[in-house]
Amino acid sequence: MPADRAGYTVTMFVIDVSPSLGKMRTIQLPPGPDGESRSKEVTNLEWALQFVLLKVQEMIFNGRKTDQCGVILFGTTKSKNCVHSEHGGYENVTEYIPIAHPTTKTLDMISAIRPSTVHGDALDGLIVAIQTQAIHLGKKASWTRKIVLITDGESEFATSDWETTAEKLNELDVYTTFIGIDFDDEGYTEKGKSESKRKNEVFYRELESQVVQGLLGSCYQALEDCALPEVKPIKPTAKNITFIIGDHEVQSDEAIEISARVHKVTSKASAVTLKKFIKREATNTNDVDGDATMKTYADDNGGGTGTTFAAVERETKYIVKPQPEKDTKTETQTQTQTQEELAQEEEEIPGIQVEAEDLVKGYKYGATWVLVEDGFERLPTKMGIEVIGFMHASKLNRSYLMGEVYCLSADHNSARSQIALSSFIRAMAIKDVLAIVRWVHSSEAEPRMAVCSPVVEPVADYMFMVRVPFAEDIRNYTFPSLDNLKNRKGESVSKHPNLTTDTMVHAMEKWVDAMDLMKAEEQDDGTKGPWFDTSRSYNPAIHRTKQALFHAAIVNDLVKDPLPPPHPELTRYFQCPGPVRDKAKKSLEKLKKVLDVKLVPPKVAGKKKVNVVDATEHVGEDFSVADLLGEDSSGASIEPSASLASLSLKGQAKHASVRGKATRDAKRLSDNGNDTEDDDDDGLVPPMGSTRPAQKPKPQLPTPSKSPAAKKSPPKSRTRAEADIRPGRIIGNAFPLDDFKSNLERGDVVSKALQDMGDVITEIVEESFSTQRYDEALSCMKEMRNTALQEDDVGLWNTFLQAFKKKCASKGFKHKDFWDRVKVIGMAISLITDKEADRHEGYSEFTEMQAVQFISS
Repeated sequence: MPADRAGYTVTMFVIDVSPSLGKMRTIQLPPGPDGESRSKEVTNLEWALQFVLLKVQEMIFNGRKTDQCGVILFGTTKSKNCVHSEHGGYENVTEYIPIAHPTTKTLDMISAIRPSTVHGDALDGLIVAIQTQAIHLGKKASWTRKIVLITDGESEFATSDWETTAEKLNELDVYTTFIGIDFDDEGYTEKGKSESKRKNEVFYRELESQVVQGLLGSCYQALEDCALPEVKPIKPTAKNITFIIGDHEVQSDEAIEISARVHKVTSKASAVTLKKFIKREATNTNDVDGDATMKTYADDNGGGTGTTFAAVERETKYIVKPQPEKDTKTETQTQTQTQEELAQEEEEIPGIQVEAEDLVKGYKYGATWVLVEDGFERLPTKMGIEVIGFMHASKLNRSYLMGEVYCLSADHNSARSQIALSSFIRAMAIKDVLAIVRWVHSSEAEPRMAVCSPVVEPVADYMFMVRVPFAEDIRNYTFPSLDNLKNRKGESVSKHPNLTTDTMVHAMEKWVDAMDLMKAEEQDDGTKGPWFDTSRSYNPAIHRTKQALFHAAIVNDLVKDPLPPPHPELTRYFQCPGPVRDKAKKSLEKLKKVLDVKLVPPKVAGKKKVNVVDATEHVGEDFSVADLLGEDSSGASIEPSASLASLSLKGQAKHASVRGKATRDAKRLSDNGNDTEDDDDDGLVPPMGSTRPAQKPKPQLPTPSKSPAAKKSPPKSRTRAEADIRPGRIIGNAFPLDDFKSNLERGDVVSKALQDMGDVITEIVEESFSTQRYDEALSCMKEMRNTALQEDDVGLWNTFLQAFKKKCASKGFKHKDFWDRVKVIGMAISLITDKEADRHEGYSEFTEMQAVQFISS
């Protein structure tokens, strides 16, 4: 068997260049653009050299310096080899290319080989290859030795003492391949052979049978196998790691640590990365020689000027574009603009170029941008695999598995570790459970969650380990029921166009059964088996691209010699079996009739409101990571982050994105519940961002007793304490509506503002003195509902309202009468219905009838 490790191989190509190799043959090419048949004339030697070129290209493509090759020619007019120089004899054999890692120059030299005028001896060439390979490798017994002999079998040569050559090949464990031009294949016999060719072919087959690692085939079969997709197994490198059972930090005396090893079992194969080139006209050779990244191709006319291809290099520039001013055009005028005109207008907006060091990294937390100027500190993690818990194997959701598969086994040098881990694995197998582990592949690396599956074998016990997501990374989405529809009254409907019938279900089952591929392939024993085999399925993007690169490297004209069709194995699963397709087609037609399937014209997409989020927007002096994360472990509130307090690009101009100002309520109810004639705007400072001048507060009337104080106005600039903004929030309890609108104007904290507003509404109702803040809470609820509907956060409002209703009805809640005020307002403050959400291109699971029942109960 070849060496487990990749590379470390020396391949000798022994090529016959006798005059008979100059015989011409016709090769069929892929059809032309109009479907016409095409062919070309080549010599037998040129045809055979394609195999050598493809094999050498494979070595260059892999890029391993330990993949080496050499070329020996027999039938040359001169004699130049190590055996002839030392002992004489072995004439007409030349060491054409010394053993080394191949380069593009190697391909050029192989392509330049031409037939000679002298006949050669194949055994002499084989012996010279064995000796040359042995001298180069010396005592490197771990290296793999390969010899490929290519001939047409037409030249006569002495076959005496060939058994000694076969014994030497077996002694050195050389993988020997004999490729014959127009040799017989299994099940096919070439016609028109000469007598000497028939005799030599019999000799080669006898020689191959005496070589333990021997193989013989035709050149046609060899070229076809080169196009066969090949998955190369690579022996991975195992990494030592500690497997921990129990809490080794808190209860170290009860924890178990086992020395283990982990390595990859699967590895993702990717297509080769391609570089971009651009054509340039080279006027002289100096222009080309001055740039190492440029490659020149001579013109067909043989002139001095050639077409130069220069590598395209990436250059990154950072441009800060100002936000466009509010457009005064009407909606009709805006809709008449084409996408090209809008793109042209955007390109014409001048921008400010900034340097990379002037930028600050930003991370998105929901709809909020959190800027971190100095980066995050690395977690103080310790390398190891720690068992977190167990789950039954049947409970595993396979959609959670992600990434590559790893193998976890005990340390080979520790018998104690092998016994301990084997006991653990066998116990898991008996209980049919999987282990959930926390995996840190190196110290201070990010922790990962993984699931381990036990594997018990007679030779060794080990576990397969696959990464799984954290619980916070899993998103659950709810969808309306497909078989339980309700009308507007909330009653279940049994008959509806969207409800399936037994006839529909039966027709669908017939169609699914007709597409069954588990018995669509005839096996060797005549029985039916699965049609799809994972081991024979290949990625066309990888193998076809590789084939195209190899072909383009060995031909001079891709128009005259186009890329051949892909190997049949590569396209094996492109089309499903014919009988299955025909059977499924009949079932599909019946299903269409039962379901009354009709062609629906494409829906014209409505104009959706786009929320512009500007990461460079100033978010306020009091906004920091503490607003998002709350207090630290000691209970003290986290100070505002400097990177969030000032989001300027180190002196660059700021451009804010403004959403549009929300309107304020003109009048409010007084504390005693009666309407007043006074305008409540009197004595109030306009909210942040408002252009309306502030009105002077009206003086209080002189009375014998103390008159009720006028409502306190929110100052233009207030601290978090004055606004009663509690840790972890951006909405204060003192002026919630003003804070809410101010944050909406900033445009990048919508979800956070809605969430905080819900918490604040609950608190101000619960902390209200009598009914003093009821009307303020209702105004906040109206604004919150409207914003949630406009900003596509329907689920957030509906969730809040359901929880708030339960809160109002709970035993410990002292203001249960507040919900009566909500019921008076009615649907304007109830759950957002599906129809409302549809008008704003959102989604809601509640119907109008459900919303009515909810608000009235």
